[in-house]
This record gives sequence, C-alpha cells and structure tokens, in this order.
Amino acid sequence: MIENNRLVKYLDILQILRGVAALMVVLHHTIGSIEYYHGVNNFWLNFMQSIGKYGVDFFFVLSGFIISYTAHFKKKEPNLFSNYLKNRLIRIYVPYLPIGILMYLLYLPSFSNSTRIISDVATFTLWPAGNPALSVAWTLSFEIIFYILFSTYFLSKKLWYSCSTIWVILIILFNYTSVLNELSNIKIFTHLMSPYNLEFLLGVLLSYLVLSKFKPPIYITGLLTLLSISIFLYFSFHKIENIYVMLNFQFSIFCFLLIFLSIAYKNIFINEKNLWMLIGNATFSIYLLHNNIQSLIVRLFPKIELGFRVVLMIVLCFVISCVVGYVYYLIFEVIMTQKAKRLFK
Repeated sequence: MIENNRLVKYLDILQILRGVAALMVVLHHTIGSIEYYHGVNNFWLNFMQSIGKYGVDFFFVLSGFIISYTAHFKKKEPNLFSNYLKNRLIRIYVPYLPIGILMYLLYLPSFSNSTRIISDVATFTLWPAGNPALSVAWTLSFEIIFYILFSTYFLSKKLWYSCSTIWVILIILFNYTSVLNELSNIKIFTHLMSPYNLEFLLGVLLSYLVLSKFKPPIYITGLLTLLSISIFLYFSFHKIENIYVMLNFQFSIFCFLLIFLSIAYKNIFINEKNLWMLIGNATFSIYLLHNNIQSLIVRLFPKIELGFRVVLMIVLCFVISCVVGYVYYLIFEVIMTQKAKRLFK
C-alpha cells in the first residue's frame, strides 16, 4: 500500500496480473518444449504458445508504470537519485546472479556440448553485448536501460521529460525511417532504439493519467479494453503482422487499458495470503527459473501425444515452477535482498 496524505492506493490487483503474465510466459516455453521434445504439433497449442510470449510486454508496461508511480510519492525523500539506483540494481542483480552464474557454469565445455554462443559480459552485467547464459535474461537488459534513463527524473523532471521525448523520437526514426540506419550495427544502440522501450514509456504515461485522477466513464474504458484485446486476438489468430500491425505494441495497448481499468476506478485490497498474491509476489523468481524447470520436466516426462497428458504436463510445469520460484523468492528476493540493502546503506 502506498500512502500520501489523502491519496491511498492499493496495487494488489497488479500483483494478480503479474502472476497471470508470468504463467503466460511459462505456458509459452512449456508448449515450445512439448513440441520440440515430443513432436506434438497442434494448431490451438501453437496459438496459445504465440499468445503466451506477450506476458513479457505486460511486464514492460507494468515496470514503467510502477517505477514512475512510486517515484511520485518519494519526491521529498533524501538522496533520491542514489537510493533509486541502488535499490533498482539490488532488486535485479541479487535474484538474477545466482541462477545466471549457475547457467554460465553449466554452459562451460566441461559440462555442456551446446553450440550456443554465450557472452561473459551479458551474463555477468546484463549489458546487451550478446547472449546471457540464462536465456530469459535478455529482458533484464531492457529493464536496466530503462532504470538508468529514468534516474534522470530524480535529478530534474524537466531533464527526464526532455530525455524521454528525445528517446521516443529516436526510436521512431530508427525503426520506421532510414535516417539512422548506419547505427544499426551497434549493439547497445539497437537496444536503446528497440520498440520494446516504448512499452516502458507507455507505462510511465499511464502513471501520469492515474496520478492526475483522469477517469473517463468506466464503460468507455471497459469497451476500449475489450476492443483492444479483440483486435489483438484477431490479428494473432490470422498471423497478421507488419510495420502497421505490430502485435507486441497492440498487446501493450491492451495492457495499458487493463491496468488503468484495474486501479483507476476502485481500491481493491487482497489478502497477502491469497494464492494469486503469492504467485504475483514471486513473479520475478518464477520468471528467472521457469524455463529450466519446464525444460527438465518435459524432457523427463514419458512420451506423449495430444490429450490429457499434454494438459497434465502443462499443469505440472505451472505448479513446480511456482513452488520452486516461491522458495527462491523467499531466499533471494526477501532475505538476501534485505541483507544487500543493509550492506550498501
């Protein structure tokens, strides 16, 4: 709960949505493994897999919203700039490094004959310089870039507004014109100019709307939310995507509206022991661990075809990913993160 004078907001519903988004990504990777290791190929499974990957886009929009929204309530705290960067980096690296380093060790020639090229720099720093050993960690590079650029907010709001405006213009020029083509071979620049960054900024815009108490009639927001997901599902189902129909950004528009619909009209308190709250709290750990867990389960599972066993395998991957992820969350996101914060205080 966040309090500021008379403004009180519960963001519990967002924890529920985080949990759903995490399970979407688990579903995406699990179905991919089922198809690869068991040769199961089905249109509806393929469709669900294609939808599941967009859970990442929800995380990006939500990250932009949460960072900007909470920054508003911290504007009178001392040492804002240094505390923000310290807390954000601890939040990412303390849970990431144990599993990231473990995967790096497992990819060493003495353990693996994989031909996948691993970047030491990307693995240990999350700097976009190649493939990190933990495959899902590519998203964390975008998180780090956004955190660093948003830190300008704590130096000067005008500086942040200027930086974000220039950022949007450069992203559009880089991706939809030929003006900046000569920079396309520079790895860090392609990350900085990725359309994924627009999703973080969409979340920032959402925080401004919520904080300004902008509140159109709920039926309008509800209809727009239904319309956005309907359009997204139609284009996804028919596999329609081009420069004018970008499925990632379409889904992020739906996320924008869904988050706004979820928190702008009514305060909802959800018991912290609610199962979905527990999953939502452990989302980051579930995300970090799930790909290795589901891959191992699917490999060890007896040969299957379509039917009950596919459903059983998916449920099993959900349950084990959530249980192991929650234990990992308690150790590294709660205990070790608090110790790291005290160490660097």
